Amino acid sequence: MAFHQPVLTREVIKILLEGDRKLFLDCTLGAGGHSEALLEAAEQPIKIFGIDKDPEALVLAEQKLKNREGIVLEHGDYALLDEVAEKFGFSAFDGILADLGQSSDQMEDSIRGFSHRFDGKLDMRYNPQSDLTAQEIVNEYSASELTDIFRRYGQERMSKQIAETIVRSRPVVGTVQLADLIRKSCPGKYIQKTLARIFMALRIVVNDELTAIEKLMPGAHKLLNPGGRMVFISYDSNQDRIVKDFFRLKSRICVCPDILPVCVCNTTPELKILTRRVIKPGPEEIETNPRSRSARLRAAEKLTISHEKKN
Repeated sequence: MAFHQPVLTREVIKILLEGDRKLFLDCTLGAGGHSEALLEAAEQPIKIFGIDKDPEALVLAEQKLKNREGIVLEHGDYALLDEVAEKFGFSAFDGILADLGQSSDQMEDSIRGFSHRFDGKLDMRYNPQSDLTAQEIVNEYSASELTDIFRRYGQERMSKQIAETIVRSRPVVGTVQLADLIRKSCPGKYIQKTLARIFMALRIVVNDELTAIEKLMPGAHKLLNPGGRMVFISYDSNQDRIVKDFFRLKSRICVCPDILPVCVCNTTPELKILTRRVIKPGPEEIETNPRSRSARLRAAEKLTISHEKKN
């Protein structure tokens, strides 16, 4: 198994540990890489509360962090941060981190069916208690529904052709069988990208990932102390768009229609965007960790005072 390497770690540390911030929430604990890096880099005692909805990830994190002071782990879903905060007994944090990517540990586990490179059941659930699996989608959804999934979440131009091939070939019971059907649908030199897009689209729907991120954003904002910072790492345009749009909405100083000559809305910005340009991994990180290539980091700080409107 290729153990997961946390991405953009130096950038996460710089943003979150700058200033006198002591209480953190890691919404996507995974194997604990980012949390471990924060604990090691902190020049003063900090406390991190880490959650993950994947119980297998929590086991890995417990093994990695078992001798570390200052970290508490809990099974939890970042789409339900109010419940998470209540479990921990905290109403606010100084920093919140969410790495929205899939871990190498999940990808390399053939039993869970996340990867087209290993033969396994079409599962793809982060939380094994969830009902919907990739096998159910592939075998029960109509060709038009599959086409929509592949186009919307995978941005795959051969979506209709792939969906029709799948429907004609049912039942589809494993990852390798599905991958073979995709290859049959659109052979060519870009087939690896197509395979990745289709498997990603199925994973997103199985775990309702985009809806969860849409719930995460206001939940994280609500739980931040004034002056607190939140960092989000995304891996595809759908994820990144949700983060970017939320930051823009909460940082606006005016929501008046363009036709008005002066501002009358008295809108007060709630966030200061810290990353006007999205942060990407450099060549050195990509070389050592190729899976970091698509990572995109955005960060914002919760404002502490109201800003006067200038008309």
